[in-house]
Amino acid sequence: MNADVPDGPYINVGSGPSSPDGWINFDGSVQARIAGHAWLAHIGRRVFGVDVGHWPRGIRHLDFRSGLPFAEGAVAAVYASHVLEHLHRDETVAFLAHVRTVLKPRGVCRVVVPDLHAIVNWYLQNRAEPASQRMQSSSDLLMGMLLLRPREARVANRLTRLIRGRADLHQHKWMYDQEGLLAVFADAGFTRPEPKRYLESAIAPASLEQVERADRICDGAGVCVEARKDP
Repeated sequence: MNADVPDGPYINVGSGPSSPDGWINFDGSVQARIAGHAWLAHIGRRVFGVDVGHWPRGIRHLDFRSGLPFAEGAVAAVYASHVLEHLHRDETVAFLAHVRTVLKPRGVCRVVVPDLHAIVNWYLQNRAEPASQRMQSSSDLLMGMLLLRPREARVANRLTRLIRGRADLHQHKWMYDQEGLLAVFADAGFTRPEPKRYLESAIAPASLEQVERADRICDGAGVCVEARKDP
């Protein structure tokens, strides 16, 4: 950890199947709820059409829209990569305001989201190419990168529809460029949010590199903002 960051838990929100030591790893997916139960794979493929139960047991299931299970001023750092775009904007502001509450003074909140500015630029570049040279239409490219809805309508039974409805964290709901991400931090009460590059952080590199991936930030893949709770 970093001497400049207070002692306390380091929280990784939206961890996916990663469960690094030194972090408490939460994910809101069905996969996290049944992590470590490989025997469910057959049932999962039959009922949901996906592999389930193969995630490691160290991941805790949490619908983080309801907040984090920590007291006020108890947490040293919260990290969330490619997570907040799955929330509506007002939910993101509410979540960041909650994070600010559970952080210790000078605690760190670091967020990475897909970079809407880069996505729009890729769309415009594709539009400028001759139609005969494109692998797909520019609108299909844009919708695929935004991930607002799946390409095909899903055929599902009533149980599957119910579960998907209760765990509505799969599609993107609100996208951000750097300016937009700074704005939601400000709306949540953080006074000095700052843009950051890959592994540029108050969090020590040895800790951050356990959860941060270059392919989610670099070369237009994402935009990163970090803020600290005022002392």
